[in-house]
Amino acid sequence: MNTLLLFFQMLMLFAMMMTGYAAFRMKVFDDIGQHQISKIVVNVLNPCLVISAIAGDRPSDSENLTLQNFISALVFYAFFILASYIFFFLKSRIGKKDIQELKLEQLMLFLSNLGFFGIPVVKALFGDEYVIYLIFYMLLFNIVAYTLGIYIAMPKTKGHKGFSFKLIFNSGTVISMIAIILYLSGIPIPDTVGNFFSYMGNACIPLSMLLIGGSLAQMDLRTVFTDKNIYLYILLRNLIVPGIGILMLRMLPFDAAIVKICCLTASMPIAALTGMLAEQYAHKGNYCNKMIAMSTILSVITVPLLSLLYL
Repeated sequence: MNTLLLFFQMLMLFAMMMTGYAAFRMKVFDDIGQHQISKIVVNVLNPCLVISAIAGDRPSDSENLTLQNFISALVFYAFFILASYIFFFLKSRIGKKDIQELKLEQLMLFLSNLGFFGIPVVKALFGDEYVIYLIFYMLLFNIVAYTLGIYIAMPKTKGHKGFSFKLIFNSGTVISMIAIILYLSGIPIPDTVGNFFSYMGNACIPLSMLLIGGSLAQMDLRTVFTDKNIYLYILLRNLIVPGIGILMLRMLPFDAAIVKICCLTASMPIAALTGMLAEQYAHKGNYCNKMIAMSTILSVITVPLLSLLYL
């Protein structure tokens, strides 16, 4: 039953993406509008969504669950980062010619779309009170992306001069840290304030999906769907590696809901941030964006399929 619910949830998100795709094609919004909406989502609505996660009721035994969740998040990233290095080592030995593209494929293995996909799915499967546990993954995501992610994306010829630990302290990291501090301190949030953040945060999800759809509308999807190399990579990225990860993660001796959230996170598609990092540091954004597009579209099938391993 949960797998069916997850499928319909992913189908709904897909429908939102296709609405964005159609709206962009019909010129309801354009490049400038997409950029402006993106700024609102990132700087206003997403922080509200994060804060709304701590404004509601907490699960019983929340202190113990918080510790279990934090350990699970650390194990999650340790596994996928290790898997990415094994992937790079093996593929570099079997004739992959473009090392920079191989490094970007490695990057896409451990950066997943946790917020825009993960939050609505966790809300649907487990309830609003469990969304806070996904915030720990989002915090670690930002730390990993803006340190190791940049290190991998940046060509060695540049000497990594553009890397700075100041990049870690972006809006996503700061708001996640604030949310976790508020959650751990137990500071109560008045209902009126909580409702404000909830209403504002709820707008983040459909707008995010519209933006992803708009991004798809700017690509030549024919080149995406006709490239067999993309299918082979997405088979590995969306099914094989997450499947192995889920089989290992489900053995964690923790609360069932915490383990399921960890496994669900493992099944998420490639994060859009990888394309931005690839463009900024390696000028290969299009290469990643094709993978991101296919990963996102096929996640409607692969996410529910992987859920058979843990739900």
